[in-house]
Amino acid sequence: MFYLIAALAALAAGPLLATGAATRHGPEAGSGPAPGRRTGLALDGLVLIAIPGLIFLEFVPAAVGEGDWAILVALLAGLLIPVVAERGSRRWGARTHRWALYFGLSGLVVHAALDGAALATLPGGASLSFPLAVVLHRLPVGVAVWLLVAREIDRRAGIAALAVLALATVGGYLSGGALAQLAPDSGALTLYQAAVGGSLIHVVVHQRADARGAGERRREGWGAILGLALLVAVIVAGADLPSQGAAGFLSRLWVLAAESAPALLLAYLCAGLLSAFLPQRSIRWMERGGAVSQAGRGMLIGLPFPICSCGVVPLYRSLIQRGAPPAAAMAFLVATPELGLDAILLSIPLLGPKVTMLRLATAALVALLVGWLVGGRIKSALRAEEQTVSPGYAPSVATRLRTAMHSGTGEVVDHTAPWIILGLGVAALVTPLLESGWLGSLPPVADVFIFALLGFPTYVCAASATPLVAAFLATGLSPGAGIAFLITGPATNISTLGLVSSLHGRKAAIAFAAVMVAFAVTAGVAINTAFGALSVPSLAALMEETPSVLQQASLVLLGGLFLRSIVRRGLRSFVGELREGLGWAH
Repeated sequence: MFYLIAALAALAAGPLLATGAATRHGPEAGSGPAPGRRTGLALDGLVLIAIPGLIFLEFVPAAVGEGDWAILVALLAGLLIPVVAERGSRRWGARTHRWALYFGLSGLVVHAALDGAALATLPGGASLSFPLAVVLHRLPVGVAVWLLVAREIDRRAGIAALAVLALATVGGYLSGGALAQLAPDSGALTLYQAAVGGSLIHVVVHQRADARGAGERRREGWGAILGLALLVAVIVAGADLPSQGAAGFLSRLWVLAAESAPALLLAYLCAGLLSAFLPQRSIRWMERGGAVSQAGRGMLIGLPFPICSCGVVPLYRSLIQRGAPPAAAMAFLVATPELGLDAILLSIPLLGPKVTMLRLATAALVALLVGWLVGGRIKSALRAEEQTVSPGYAPSVATRLRTAMHSGTGEVVDHTAPWIILGLGVAALVTPLLESGWLGSLPPVADVFIFALLGFPTYVCAASATPLVAAFLATGLSPGAGIAFLITGPATNISTLGLVSSLHGRKAAIAFAAVMVAFAVTAGVAINTAFGALSVPSLAALMEETPSVLQQASLVLLGGLFLRSIVRRGLRSFVGELREGLGWAH
């Protein structure tokens, strides 16, 4: 009975926490941010982290590990059907959103009843982890239901929704064993809850109180940190989850992140130093020599920077506007997202030194050849802009060091952190799926061609692709196919091709795409022919190792940088880095 009362109290805490954010009408324009708006922004950040995180951990790791694709299809259906309906008709958009909310609430009612039944059937000497997890996850659920229903309908509807959830919990508790026995054996119920989870994610993501200023973004970011803390508390309390489910996924993620952290910290420091101490006359230096020499200079400048395609696109346009030769600028366009210091240092522990050297050499060669063959035949349509630099101005070393630290731990982290988190997460998620070794059964040349084409439309930055390809290689994929994916994935996507087309014409964009794929396939086949199967670090053995003190300390520092970026930018802006790179920005 104590756990039932605690679960109901946690559910009721939602309206108490969100009192200032419950009304649908904000302050009048020009009146300043009211306390309710401040509370709303913080709670939005909390809900945006906690609810999708709980749903993801509940369904995705176990479904991928067990190959239960029906659950993933149901989850995606619940997420995407409302999106398609809203975009198909403005008239039905609001109604679809409302019905998605109702569908999500119905699933929460079922889930509340099952929680109540599970609490009623706990044996006397049972561990406290499960009831504690039930109580903890009720807090973000209560906040989310109150915010979503109160904004979409009104306060009374929010109170009614929470009351129904409380009654369902009590009803499940009173039903006891009968309802608890139904849950584990009902595949239809699991699919229904997965579809409901997708609908809830849709509703949560589309509910927004936009953070307009720096202060408001910080409040949203701090709310996200609180949501993450609640999610961690639920995970720790539910530590007896199955090894192939959430617990196994989190264990793999922890090991991969700790293994990568020292390299990433060093890379961020080096990137800041390069940005602060790179000579201002680099544009003139790139103009020297013919097309091959210019492409080589652009490649040398571009390779060390850990900047993804979304960041290199404006840099490329700026280089062209400032008068950089197209051969050098295009080599820079390819080399910069292909391989940065972070990707090099990340490749050594995850891919091994041999594959890392082959990756570096292939990326450099492809950037040089694309810059020469494609960029060398382009005449820039933009006029170079004259540089206006104050005569005699030379920043001190201390000023440059401050700039380096600000850039390396600020701007570079902002651009790369979301992609690194995504890459590590995907690698940790798909590792059980790849253990069967089916990648090794692909024909020798076909696998290179397939993965080169797979990387062509897929946006992945070099750092985030590294752990993913490490998982592929460790489970049977040929090194040439992995490197082909690492060549086309970071450097070819819709935004890059659109930029090349707008600046140099459609023929140049088509030539760029064709040459990239051709060189990636050629390089992959040549690597497989010359080197055959290369030994790579075993991810399975890596997962069994306990991270060293240095790795754990580095992970704490890296996590601090990532959390600082979320607080500084706000959660939606932080995640927006992925939306922009994937072409999903509004």
